[in-house]
Amino acid sequence: MSKEKKNISKNNFFLDSIIDILLIQKCTNIKVFDLKDNNYTDIAILCNSNSKTQMNASVRKLQLLAKENNKEFNSEGLNSTWVLIEYGSATVHFFTEEAREYYNLEDLYFDSNLVNQYG
Repeated sequence: MSKEKKNISKNNFFLDSIIDILLIQKCTNIKVFDLKDNNYTDIAILCNSNSKTQMNASVRKLQLLAKENNKEFNSEGLNSTWVLIEYGSATVHFFTEEAREYYNLEDLYFDSNLVNQYG
């Protein structure tokens, strides 16, 4: 298998693992964007949470996954209406429904490829 194909397989497993956690944690309106021309991150994931408790629990699960896979993990905005996670080559944005409508990050990623959408 070529080096490029190995990286694609690794990234798919990485992305699938993140999405699995979000779905298990009952996050909704999950959108995955491929940011090809972005120097900082390759993937942006936006999702809604029903509460700050749900957000924090999801963050803890992602943090454990990062630790198990030796991935860099940073979080910002815990216990607020918008939590940002930097996780390897992906960013994950958790919002309350009101915060997602207010910040409307989908407009920021308008020129990016919407890879997948859940819920």
